[in-house]
Amino acid sequence: MRGHPSRAKTLVEYIARSIVTRPDKVYVVEVRGGASHLIEVEVAKEDLGRMIGRGGRVADAIRALLQILALQEGRLYELEIVEATDIPKEE
Repeated sequence: MRGHPSRAKTLVEYIARSIVTRPDKVYVVEVRGGASHLIEVEVAKEDLGRMIGRGGRVADAIRALLQILALQEGRLYELEIVEATDIPKEE
């Protein structure tokens, strides 16, 4: 399955690009480690709040969807949302 993005990465990337104002600045990386996989989402600083949501609701909803995939695939997924530090600001 090397070379093909996982269902989890594809799902998170689709959701993130749909939510943010700068979808071209969304980067999703999946770090695979045995039964546990880390999905890291980098977004522009101004979109960080949109990805996390009020009280973390958006992030929690994405984590709930990842739990469903985890049950189907027999692995664990962790979601980490971070600010991309190398994205130049629009003027």
